[in-house]
Amino acid sequence: MDERAQKVVNEWLASLDLERRASLYLLLDELCSGLDVSRHNRFGFLRLRAEFETSGELFGCTLEELRDALAASLGDHVPKPDRPLSALEELRSRIARGGHPDFR
Repeated sequence: MDERAQKVVNEWLASLDLERRASLYLLLDELCSGLDVSRHNRFGFLRLRAEFETSGELFGCTLEELRDALAASLGDHVPKPDRPLSALEELRSRIARGGHPDFR
């Protein structure tokens, strides 16, 4: 993220309380993780992602940069999703730990 965007994002984040930043972080983390069809309506997910991408364009940063800035503003208070992992998340986690079965 460039210096101008960082300044604008930091000023915006400073105006939000910890709970609001935590909620936004969880939402952005979900959007950045990609579409998990086991948990989302495709149209709703893509529309929400487009809304946040527009916000990122206004700040001059990507969704991932906005998510990372939120995480940095939360310090040790970065929340974890309060739900069980979906089948896709479990698969991603298993592959991240042990590698893809086709490439072992």
